[in-house]
Amino acid sequence: MRLTQSDRARHPARRPGDAVMSAARDVSRRVFLETSGALLIGFALAPQAALSQDRPAALPGSLNTNRMLDAWLRIDPNGTVTIFTGKIELGQGIGTALAQIAADELDVNLERIQIVSGDTARTPNEGLTAGSLSMEQSGTALRFACAEARDVLVSAAAAKLGVPAADLKVSDGAVRTPSGEAVTYWVLAGSADLKREATAKAPPKPASERRWVGRSVVRRDIPKKFTGGAAYVQDVRLPGMVFGRVVRPPSAGARLVSVDEAAVRRMPGVVIVVRNGDFLAVAATREEQAIRAREALKTSARWKETASLPPADGALYTYLMSLPVPGQTVAEKTAVTAAPTKTLEALYTRPYQCHASMGPSCAVAQWQDGKLIVWTHSQGVFLLRAELA
Repeated sequence: MRLTQSDRARHPARRPGDAVMSAARDVSRRVFLETSGALLIGFALAPQAALSQDRPAALPGSLNTNRMLDAWLRIDPNGTVTIFTGKIELGQGIGTALAQIAADELDVNLERIQIVSGDTARTPNEGLTAGSLSMEQSGTALRFACAEARDVLVSAAAAKLGVPAADLKVSDGAVRTPSGEAVTYWVLAGSADLKREATAKAPPKPASERRWVGRSVVRRDIPKKFTGGAAYVQDVRLPGMVFGRVVRPPSAGARLVSVDEAAVRRMPGVVIVVRNGDFLAVAATREEQAIRAREALKTSARWKETASLPPADGALYTYLMSLPVPGQTVAEKTAVTAAPTKTLEALYTRPYQCHASMGPSCAVAQWQDGKLIVWTHSQGVFLLRAELA
């Protein structure tokens, strides 16, 4: 499962029972990474089985459930750093903000940071992107992971340069001695090992030492959206790709009685008409052909409808309140500190609101070499992968 983005491939986690989805091009990229000086030695989203049966110490943010350093970042041989997050860029700007955090903790320029997000074969499983928790969970994890990775790299530089780590300074990935001798992260990639469990013992930078966080920078996701570039799932194009359209029922719970499938199958470009119970869809070689075929199916479809919609206007509130939904206590005080002088009672309501997409839903699926790759705008790609499996 992957978010639409331009990035480099990464080794998938290979654990018993995992359903890893990766593109066919990953094979050539894997060979490249194995033969290059990349810091990535092997990708793992969980630590190796420990000899101790004790519960591991809690780690900050999503680092607690994705405990390997190399699950969060990779030093690339071309002078860049790739960070990995299981959270999704939905227009809230986290792709830029997370890159700022990594640049600060690693002491590299922001332009060197690349980001991969929402790819079940390559990123940590951080559950849902919701509740304004991306910075709290993923941002915290990346801050501590990058701070610890910097310590690993500086220690490797100290061994190589023959000076104490405390005497070294880092600027844009170059580790320098007081005399000016230097070695870069990218040279150190072969001797520094990030395939280790995080400890979160390396302290992140205090606010006064941060160069990028708190600074206004150009949002990474805006230019393509503003100029009409390839920024959405709808922009994905694959060789031999066909386009599908779904015929929606006229109302909730409507049953499909009949439809003229044969006439639609004869239309130009139609590849297949799919009917599964009350589900009705069509696929064609071109998008406009699929749209025309969907309209033809919609015209010929006959549905049996029932009164399934709730009442409108003022009656909707009464209807919703009558549903068997358990109440939730937000706050409760069992005792007061002083006798009340006045008691107030009130009932507060709000209109029904649906948390739904503002634009048309879209997904692209590719079955290749026994693997299913899905590009989607889902806020929970790991949960969706489980549902598809």
